Amino acid sequence: MSSSAVENLRLTRPVVVPISRICWHALDTSDSVFLIQLKIYNKKEQPFFMAYLRWGIIGCGDVAEHKGGPPLYTVHDSELVAVMRRDRRKAEAFAARHGAKWAYADVDALLADDELNAVYIATPPHLHCEQTIRAARAGKHILCEKPMAMNVEECQRMMQACWDAGVTLMIAYYRNFYPNVVKMKALIGQGAIGEVVLARVNCTGFFNPSRHDFANWRVVPAISGGGVLMDIGSHRISLLQYLMGDVVSARGHAEPVYLDVDVDDSAVFTLRFASGAHAVANINWNVGISEDAVEIYGTEGCLRCSPLNSGNLTLEQSGKVFEMQEPPLRYTHTGLVADFVTHLKTGARIRCSGEEGLKTNAVIEQIYAAGPSRRQGL
Repeated sequence: MSSSAVENLRLTRPVVVPISRICWHALDTSDSVFLIQLKIYNKKEQPFFMAYLRWGIIGCGDVAEHKGGPPLYTVHDSELVAVMRRDRRKAEAFAARHGAKWAYADVDALLADDELNAVYIATPPHLHCEQTIRAARAGKHILCEKPMAMNVEECQRMMQACWDAGVTLMIAYYRNFYPNVVKMKALIGQGAIGEVVLARVNCTGFFNPSRHDFANWRVVPAISGGGVLMDIGSHRISLLQYLMGDVVSARGHAEPVYLDVDVDDSAVFTLRFASGAHAVANINWNVGISEDAVEIYGTEGCLRCSPLNSGNLTLEQSGKVFEMQEPPLRYTHTGLVADFVTHLKTGARIRCSGEEGLKTNAVIEQIYAAGPSRRQGL
């Protein structure tokens, strides 16, 4: 999808109501549709007050275990209530480890739980669209793992369902909340490196999956939607848009270079931003040395984060080098969840919205379309 097509999307956005002023009432559960009425109260007449954002998790794999799950109950005004996994015993074990009250083996059963007002969707990408739409129709706010969906068309459907239901959709591009990345954006805004003209991203490592192991769904295109570009490239594209603004064109190559898999293990691409700046990125699953670096160059200096998750930040100006250290987050998704809570309580703009997730998917589609790629099964 071209950038102009993204800009021409016309969807009706609902009015944001602070969560501290709402009360949810279940009206009907016929035909597996959980209908919700929104009623506004003033503080004196409010008959029911939910002090927490109360979460259910759909999909209890490694990402939910180590990254996305803990912030749901460690961030202020956020509580984990229920979890869902198809294997009930594993769901119960996950619930016990993380202090959730309820464990379900069925998505609809979790969505019908009226204790919840939000869900974290931590399943593979091919399930994101369907599960987001079902959650929206159940009146739940949604934090969905990245990439947002298999393609732009699914992203549009997810956004429309959420806007129609009056619920918030956030996409889990958690690196945009790293303290060193936030500091980098602030320094760019303050003019510390002058006018931004170029970014460079290098993300390499070695991933040696088996086609026959479902745990490696990332190499099954009908489940993942693509390879390294969809998996870790999406994070860097989202981060670059956070730092530098909207992408207006993208070109590149994404294909299997070394690994015998049905998706790309190497992606090299360039981006052009609305500001006129450019970015060059190299994303690989097939390099024996691990590196994760982001560099932003301006007319008066340079900013570097390397490794990205370390908290390190370097500013270079006129031959002088300034080293900074921003303490990394204990859990990667902490910033996401805190931003979600703030948005729902105050109406403040959310950083990684569904719209931002769609823009990232649109860039990915441009790169896949621009050069040789292997994106089978779609």
